[in-house]
Amino acid sequence: MSKEKRRPREPLRADPNDRQGEGSAFRTTRPILLPYGAASAVLREGLVQSVEWERSREELEAFLAETLPGAKEIDPAGCSAGRFLLAYSEGRQIPAGAVAAIPLDWALAGGFQRMVLKELAKVPFGETITYGELAARCGRGEAARAVGAALARNPWPVIVPCHRVVGAGGRMVGFGKGIAAKRTLLAFEKRCLDEAAGCIIKRRNG
Repeated sequence: MSKEKRRPREPLRADPNDRQGEGSAFRTTRPILLPYGAASAVLREGLVQSVEWERSREELEAFLAETLPGAKEIDPAGCSAGRFLLAYSEGRQIPAGAVAAIPLDWALAGGFQRMVLKELAKVPFGETITYGELAARCGRGEAARAVGAALARNPWPVIVPCHRVVGAGGRMVGFGKGIAAKRTLLAFEKRCLDEAAGCIIKRRNG
């Protein structure tokens, strides 16, 4: 089984010639605290370019200030990607189909990578899939390594949940933010599901 290589993707950087009035054409949501670190959705012309995710709010703000100077900060509740991240941070179970309603800029992911990410977006909250299973869903059952490479370049972590991809037998392998981040998110999702199930049982028992 292949491991997802920790190969950083090319970060977004504002083009000094790309201006619309005052400030950059990019918009960034106010940082949203996650079970591990903080994230911000980056938009341009209404399309989600990336989800930037760092270990702390301070690191995220510093990264955004360096890579997207002049970008306008917006309320997360004002865009679908921000609302998704807010819901996730609160432990609300988000239907896998909800990702289809978010205007991700799919021009950033072509060919096999796009196929992998679109299949991955269907994996429900609290569930996992192996690299091999994901490859099989894409019609290339022997391409586990290629799946790992596609995930390493995922522009939209958390929204397109690469943390839900595990090794054979559920092994915690390869993740750009580190195994601790993957474990934290998966444990968070399991806890949210368990708590929701407990509430249903209590209601049924009066």
